[in-house]
Amino acid sequence: MASSKDRNPGASINNEKGSSEEQIAINGFNQVLEMLRIADPAFRESLLRRLAQRDAALARSLREDLKQL
Repeated sequence: MASSKDRNPGASINNEKGSSEEQIAINGFNQVLEMLRIADPAFRESLLRRLAQRDAALARSLREDLKQL
């Protein structure tokens, strides 16, 4: 399976301030993964169960990456 970095390369957002177009990378998968790593275990499990109802593959990917602590 691909690493989380490969699954979600992130999105770019233009910074409207100033004349230069600064790109800010956003990697939502990794942000959620980090949040789950520090979350209370009961909250983490509850969130993953609810997520699995909507997107089983995403929940499975998050669980796999969480095991690699």
